[in-house]
Amino acid sequence: MDVNRVAVVLADRVSPFELGVACEVFGTDRSADGIEGWDFGVCSPGGGAVASWSGFGLSGLQDLDYAATADLLIVPTCAPRTAPPPEPVLDVLRDAAARGAWVAGFCAGVFTLGYAGLLDGRRCTVHWVYEAEFRARFPTADVDPQALYADDGGVLTSAGTVAAVDLCLHLV
Repeated sequence: MDVNRVAVVLADRVSPFELGVACEVFGTDRSADGIEGWDFGVCSPGGGAVASWSGFGLSGLQDLDYAATADLLIVPTCAPRTAPPPEPVLDVLRDAAARGAWVAGFCAGVFTLGYAGLLDGRRCTVHWVYEAEFRARFPTADVDPQALYADDGGVLTSAGTVAAVDLCLHLV
């Protein structure tokens, strides 16, 4: 699949590191080095500000309409993982997968993919700290706890925060 538009989909209490991984790999302009880039945006419901789990806020975000036309949607960890994110986030992920876009979850962002129903019967991975909780919450997901990342037909997951770098390099 050709990936031209990349959208990072946020909810509140986002992991700054995981957001940074997506921004560095897909959002950095490298045209001066002769490297073609991506149409890149960071999105939230209504384009509203979100808080990081480190306490600082993020504003100037795109609305989820941007993600609705993306070829790749990335979901970093957003807290709490014990409850689903806002329904518009789940809807944009479901719609993206249904139209054949790639959807990737970093570390506990994998929970968001589970809440969206995108991991039913699919191979995925999750950070070992969350494995038991993830299996209990999403029993139909095929969890591979040994994988750094998993790619199951356009639904991709990384085991942890740093493994998100490996997943992004796999995509590039």
